Amino acid sequence: MDLQDTYNYLMRIRKKDYAIKRKQLRCEELRSCLGAGAIQYDKDRVQTSPTDKVSEIIGKVVDLEEQIEQLKQEKALLIIEIGDAIELLPDDNEKTVLAEFYIGRVPMAQVAKIINYSVRRTYYFRKQGVLHLGIVLEDI
Repeated sequence: MDLQDTYNYLMRIRKKDYAIKRKQLRCEELRSCLGAGAIQYDKDRVQTSPTDKVSEIIGKVVDLEEQIEQLKQEKALLIIEIGDAIELLPDDNEKTVLAEFYIGRVPMAQVAKIINYSVRRTYYFRKQGVLHLGIVLEDI
C-alpha cells in the first residue's frame, strides 16, 4: 500500500465523522423549521394529504436519524479495524501518534505533549507510522 493509500485508509474515520456531522446539521435544521408544535413525533408513518409538508419534513428527520445511527455503527467498526491495524506496529510512539491523531482526533500539538516530544518529532513519528502501517497492511 503506498503512502497516499495509507493516509486515505486512516482518514476513513474522520470522513465518516464528517458525514455524520453533515447529516446531524441537516436534521437539526429541519427540526428547527418545524416549529414548537411539531417537535413531538414518533417513528410511525401515516398517510397524509399531498399538501401536508410537516409530515414530509418529519419523515425526512426520521430518515436522517436512521442514517446517522447507521453511520455511527459504521464508524465504530472503522475504529475497531483501524485501531487493530495500528496495534500491529512495533513502535509505541508511532502507535500512540497514529491512534491519538486519527482515532482520537487529537491535535498534533497535544499529541506531542502526550508523548513528550516536540511537534516536529511527532510529525516524524506520524510519517514513519504511516509508512510502517502501509507495509503491515500489505502483509495482511
